[in-house]
Amino acid sequence: MAHQPSDTIAGLYEAFNSGDLETLRELIAPDAVIHLPGTAGDAEHPPGTPRDREGWLGVWQFTQAFFPDMTATVQDIVQTGDLVATRCVARGTHSIEFMGVPPTGRPFEMTMLNMSRVRDGRIVEHWTISDNVTMLAQLGVKASL
Repeated sequence: MAHQPSDTIAGLYEAFNSGDLETLRELIAPDAVIHLPGTAGDAEHPPGTPRDREGWLGVWQFTQAFFPDMTATVQDIVQTGDLVATRCVARGTHSIEFMGVPPTGRPFEMTMLNMSRVRDGRIVEHWTISDNVTMLAQLGVKASL
């Protein structure tokens, strides 16, 4: 049986949950275009700017620093051609200061919707939509709109 794009995405979640940065690097094409709306910007990536593989891995490393026990559980996965969509639940614990809020030890749970385009076993484009407002509320961060 040929390797399916959904197999690549399943491997991505396994590597994320185990903190296997090298496998993540193998599963994402170096020139992949990564769309992460709502992600804080930095000097190289103003908020909302697409990132490449290393930029995406940097976001993951940043996230793991603040939520070292964070995992993502796939609830649904759908594939059509080279596109794979997942609905997952991310869970973790607020154990380190985050956005100026001292660690509370509170758990969080948020829904994420992801879509990835896979070619030759590697992600070449990816979109993430996540419920950051609910996560921040669970951590006690009051967002002003």
